[in-house]
Amino acid sequence: MSLDTSNKYFTLASDLVNYTSKNIFLTGKAGTGKTTFLKHIRQTCAKQMAVIAPTGVAAINAGGTTIHSFFQLPFSPFVPGNLSVNDQSEINTTHSLISRLKINNEKRKMFQALELLIIDEISMVRCDMVDAIDTVLKHFRNDSRPFGGVQLLFIGDMHQLPPVIPDSEWSILSQFYNSPFFFSSKVITEHEPLFISFEKIYRQSDEIFIQLLNAVRNNDLDAEHIKCLDSLYDPSFNQQKDRQSIILTTHNAKADTINAEELQRLSTPAFSFKAKIEGEFYEKYFPAEELLVIKPGAQVMFIKNDTEKIRRYFNGKIGCVESIDDDRIVIKCKDDDHTIEVSKERWENIRYNFNHSSKQIEEDIIGSFTQYPLRLAWAITIHKSQGLTFEKAVIDAGAAFSPGQVYVALSRCTQLDGLVLKSRINYHSLKTDQRIIEFSRNIASIPQIQSQLIEAKINYQKHLLLQLFDFSSAYGNSIDLQKFIIAETVSFNTDLESWVSKIVEQIKTLQDISHRFTNQLNNLFSTDLIPQESEPLQQRIMAAGKYFSVQLQDLISNIHKSPAITDSKQNAKTYNEMLFELFSLLTEKKFLFEICCTGFDGYNWHQKKKEFKLPSFKINAYSASSVNSNFVNETLDHPQLYHKLKQLRDEICNKNGKPVYLVANSQTLTEMCNYLPQNLHELSKISGFGKVRLKEVGEKFLSIIIDYCEAQHLTSQIGNKKDKKQKKENKENSFEMTDTKKETFRMYKEGKTISEIALARKLSATTINSHLAYYIESGAINIQDLLSKEKFDAIEPVIKNYEGVAINPLKEKLGNEISFSDIRLAMAWKNFNARSKNEN
Repeated sequence: MSLDTSNKYFTLASDLVNYTSKNIFLTGKAGTGKTTFLKHIRQTCAKQMAVIAPTGVAAINAGGTTIHSFFQLPFSPFVPGNLSVNDQSEINTTHSLISRLKINNEKRKMFQALELLIIDEISMVRCDMVDAIDTVLKHFRNDSRPFGGVQLLFIGDMHQLPPVIPDSEWSILSQFYNSPFFFSSKVITEHEPLFISFEKIYRQSDEIFIQLLNAVRNNDLDAEHIKCLDSLYDPSFNQQKDRQSIILTTHNAKADTINAEELQRLSTPAFSFKAKIEGEFYEKYFPAEELLVIKPGAQVMFIKNDTEKIRRYFNGKIGCVESIDDDRIVIKCKDDDHTIEVSKERWENIRYNFNHSSKQIEEDIIGSFTQYPLRLAWAITIHKSQGLTFEKAVIDAGAAFSPGQVYVALSRCTQLDGLVLKSRINYHSLKTDQRIIEFSRNIASIPQIQSQLIEAKINYQKHLLLQLFDFSSAYGNSIDLQKFIIAETVSFNTDLESWVSKIVEQIKTLQDISHRFTNQLNNLFSTDLIPQESEPLQQRIMAAGKYFSVQLQDLISNIHKSPAITDSKQNAKTYNEMLFELFSLLTEKKFLFEICCTGFDGYNWHQKKKEFKLPSFKINAYSASSVNSNFVNETLDHPQLYHKLKQLRDEICNKNGKPVYLVANSQTLTEMCNYLPQNLHELSKISGFGKVRLKEVGEKFLSIIIDYCEAQHLTSQIGNKKDKKQKKENKENSFEMTDTKKETFRMYKEGKTISEIALARKLSATTINSHLAYYIESGAINIQDLLSKEKFDAIEPVIKNYEGVAINPLKEKLGNEISFSDIRLAMAWKNFNARSKNEN
């Protein structure tokens, strides 16, 4: 079916998808163009989208992937919230679902970038799966709106095939849901989508037949309709006399038996064609027979639309095999003057991925299935016939087990006189579920859709603009980076914390300015005018676009000048990733502001976004040589020793041209200070010291440690350190389930000092201080227990009116007598008092 631009429902639905974020349930009778609409949206919509379906075959036909594959959902039932049920092992709740999902960073980014999610064949999707989708999107997008703010397009006909739920599972789900259908999900019940029904029927033109199908669909059969159906009953119908008809039956075994028997009757030679399967393509996804066995004279059906410009065949067209050779099949269809030489077709199995460079969701082909697009067509199941069109059909639906089966079977045919009933229809099987009928009363009229379209356009463009001027994600990322640098101070060069503070302040300034600008936007927004049509608003947006583009360019240039240096591979990796994430976010935002420099247009916005490419970003904080810094970690028990060991390390690196990790990185230096090894055997237990390194530099480091210990009257602490073998065994055989802050707090309450806790937990004193600062801020620890009155009195006036996050400016004012850790403890106490005051 070609695109019908005169169909008002079609064009309105298309506008709603393209220009709004309104959730839509698109339905319609069989043959009204739902599949065509899906293809149209896939080809024309500029939003970041994904297409999913409940089964593998439906997903392949829709050009998408399965629901379970996309969301990595378990197959067990899901119940909304964290409600208690009798058998926890067989069901998933909100908490258990999220905890069981293995979502990597790429998948998380894809969920966050997703703007439109299309679910095809929605009639077969269970209610609990819709709530599971809602739960996953809300969680990973950190957005409490329905589906985490993603626009949903549900496509399907509730009068066709229903969800399949075993009785054992429905006995659980029925405690929470009124029906198994998608519209009984909690998210749909509370936030109903706009209900659009395509009315124009393209498959049938016979008005009597259309009225009959409507009566079957709506539980409205009268005596005339039943008489009409009964007149089609012909148990003696001989399919041999009508080679263009196909039997539609209820079960696979019956269809397979009919096809095998009919093929066996032919005396012509059989030819076998094995499908070519590449990559990942599961058997349950196969859109055609893996081994196609046919003979000249066999009745076959095309199972794919012709890809040629001249449409020689369509999905469901029936013909007869005229001739076959090893690589050529020729089909002759009744009433066609020409024959059709069939070529093999390729079906693709895709996986959605997130492209970090373009910030786009992309389709990766992970497998393919290549076979002739043919199937033996003396018989087919009603289930497999869904979506197909036949000119003549023999329906054997006496054993139909769901109301939708009979309707699907009848509606496959283009004309009433092409229908034959092989078995009498059980009219009880035609009773459509009353809940479907009640839900179907929500269909919106054209005036209602037009009204909602305007309102949704206004709200959508408002959201896009407010989102553009929101710097909270960038600011949050910069704060996380700053906290990481502060926590790992000993590993980085001294000037990094000051540099990061300036980046944070730049973003904070932009956030403050953008906040004031959004207030102006809200004043300019009109309740009855689409934002892009407001001239005053356009002028302000263009001016803001130019301003923020310049400011962001300056900020991005500063990020390119990152001074970070560390000898820790892990810290360098974390820093590089965090800075890259911040750079990516700001670069994309700059690109979007540049789009607005010439005005704002909702559709153009998405088209332009697809052109974004992330520029090269070459920042690596990892040092291939020594870190040139005089920094001494003042929270160490022996900072002077650390400084001497570091000086030796740097001298060795400079003399031999070796990178620091081949001599002694920060962790190695810290362990030597903490455990004070006195001989080569004890030194071998320090991280980083193997046989080669012991032989090359071991004695040099030991000389400094022993001299320091003698001067300070210290002894070895290596007995407090587990050896490497024991540590490895413990790591393999046990799992630490205790929250790390809670464990520190427990040891503190036992009376241990910060140094003792740090030594016992193999953590830095800085980290232990940060744990205890958490409990000071919560009120569980009094500041006087950790900080002397003299120090607190010195710090309190300086931090009283300080609103920043960075510690460096405070440290500069307070001098060397006050440590960074002292300031953090005092800041935690200040936050506790401020919160207590607000609560009272």
